[in-house]
Amino acid sequence: MISRFGPVATGTRTGRSRFTLIFLLLSSATLLTLDAREFEPLQRTEETLSDLISPLRTGADRVFEPVGDAWAGVTGYDELEAENEALRQELQMLEGQRILDTDAAIRLELLLDELGLPYVQDIPNVVGEVVTAHVGNFDRYSVQINRGSDDGIRNGMPVVTRGGLIGRIDGDPGRGHSRVTLLTDPGFEVGVLVVGTDDVALASGGGHGEPLMVTKGLEIDTEVAVGHEVVTSGVDRSRYPPGIPIGIVTEIDYDEARLLQLLTVEPSANTDNLSFVTVLLYDPLAEES
Repeated sequence: MISRFGPVATGTRTGRSRFTLIFLLLSSATLLTLDAREFEPLQRTEETLSDLISPLRTGADRVFEPVGDAWAGVTGYDELEAENEALRQELQMLEGQRILDTDAAIRLELLLDELGLPYVQDIPNVVGEVVTAHVGNFDRYSVQINRGSDDGIRNGMPVVTRGGLIGRIDGDPGRGHSRVTLLTDPGFEVGVLVVGTDDVALASGGGHGEPLMVTKGLEIDTEVAVGHEVVTSGVDRSRYPPGIPIGIVTEIDYDEARLLQLLTVEPSANTDNLSFVTVLLYDPLAEES
């Protein structure tokens, strides 16, 4: 019985499906035609359905609105953070440029201070920049400059700043660099003259941060007072030309046994934090030959 009527049932279902499909297609075509012609009953139906769906849509909007706001907040925060980072980088660049401009202005001022030194007069000279301070771990009395033999610098030439003598070239310089021994070195000696006297004395370094000491050559009856200026003597064959400022007398003592005055002299030139120095191309031995 089942096998007998089975084919008939299958054919019936297939026919119904085809009928339903054709009906839906014709209905869709009819609705599209009526909508295109602005069929009023159909438009009212659409408005009714829209009114029915609108509350559901509004409710869904309310449900998902916080999610949307949260997502917008996340993306907005990322954009704000990126803008802040860009501003921070720009501020850092501006601050760096300001520091560079300030440093350049200071260096220019220091360089100008080395030009036209009043006591140099017509002595040839070279301005050099200090590139290394305190050469070596145990050497507190040397600096290195970026001028050398190619600039005419030779061993023993005096090195000055606007304040006065700070040292001398020590050793044979390289082509583009030289070593300067500072006058604070305890082994440094220079012939000096107290302004207003005729006695040539010998001053030596007293150590870092300490005054110079004059312990030789100044007779006990020579008139010297605190505040007197001390300059290079410039005696014959001296490494240093006459008249370079050395310092100011700050204390006077007496060696009765040797009939000498002992002077404490505060250097007029600061040897700390040097930036630019002037090397005097002064070589009395070369001038004689």
